[in-house]
Amino acid sequence: MNNRHRLEYAMLRSVIFFLSLFPTQFLLLFCRGVGYLVWILFPFRLAIGYKNLSIIFPQKTHSEKIRLLARTYQEVCKALGTTSILHRQSLVKNLKNAQITGLEKVKNALKQQKGIVLTSYHGIWIEAFFAWCNMSSLPITLIYQKQANPLANDFFIRKRLRFGTNLEQISTEEGMKTYQQALNNGRMLIVNLDQSYAPYGTPVVFYDQTLACPKGAAVLHLRTGAPVFTCVYYMKNNTFNIDFEEVKLKEYTKIDEDSINEITTRIIQSYESVIRCYPEQWFSLFHRLWSKKNEDYPKVYRNIRDIFL
Repeated sequence: MNNRHRLEYAMLRSVIFFLSLFPTQFLLLFCRGVGYLVWILFPFRLAIGYKNLSIIFPQKTHSEKIRLLARTYQEVCKALGTTSILHRQSLVKNLKNAQITGLEKVKNALKQQKGIVLTSYHGIWIEAFFAWCNMSSLPITLIYQKQANPLANDFFIRKRLRFGTNLEQISTEEGMKTYQQALNNGRMLIVNLDQSYAPYGTPVVFYDQTLACPKGAAVLHLRTGAPVFTCVYYMKNNTFNIDFEEVKLKEYTKIDEDSINEITTRIIQSYESVIRCYPEQWFSLFHRLWSKKNEDYPKVYRNIRDIFL
């Protein structure tokens, strides 16, 4: 731990304290306003977001993509701001009253006592989802990647525990044996797929483009026989929604690259429709998914009309 970590942590706690002073509705409006200012003055990763939208929505015009990106910056900032006050009664009530689909399928799958490989994506309401997991009765284990700042890393782990202790948290450093043990213990293991693992991932087609997708979910299924589910979470009409769905897979007799690729393809393509419905709630929109090359993300030129309308 160094002075930079301490300074970053102090800034983080200061921002969270500042945001916690506002009433909930005012804070949501404030954060949306901050998102609008970010869009005007410093649109972080604009070229990446624009390129990814062009892949997801090849039929959209430049103006349509620009308007969608402007809304996305506001939604991202609103979600980040809300994370600091998730413990408030009105927001906890929203989580407890979340609209859940596929829950009976999950409970029936858990009766097999093989656990569940619960694949997911990087949505902007990810901390709200983790809070719901902690408040639920489902045996869920989260695989998380440690942050570079140990103070911030420990802070977010403690923050999730404000909602209960149901969500078990294990780091990516613990490896496949720990993941398999979680499944052997009958737990649901959260595995995120919408990220690039080039050059180690398996090449799958995602929105008609090749993505080097993580192999972990497929390997875990092949090793343990645990059923595979998809999970998406999003806000709709001011209500938090979580959808579970089992991925129908054939029986595989061996662990090889073809099996891993086929399973991973079936899983990741299940997310295409919901991302198209709620692209402004998909945080990986700003990730370099399909290419790491700078030249594949040309500068996006915006005129006054693009910025303010």
